[in-house]
Amino acid sequence: MDAHPKFERVAPVPFSVVCFRYKGSDAENQAIQEKINQSGRVFISGTVLNDTFVLRLAIGNLATKWSDVQEAWELLLKAVP
Repeated sequence: MDAHPKFERVAPVPFSVVCFRYKGSDAENQAIQEKINQSGRVFISGTVLNDTFVLRLAIGNLATKWSDVQEAWELLLKAVP
């Protein structure tokens, strides 16, 4: 994600929750969240950090596999405007 030009990580990742955003408006990030969650495949939460809406993905479940993370990333890429 750090290398992708359309996304940015917005907080350190000392544990399992990654806080990031699409480099667009808050409304675009909220639309991405809705689209991802409507898929039923991945759940992404959102929050406001420094007056900006950001997306959060938790990947620390013991049952999470690398393929789950890859699927989440692919869904994110498909959801961007």
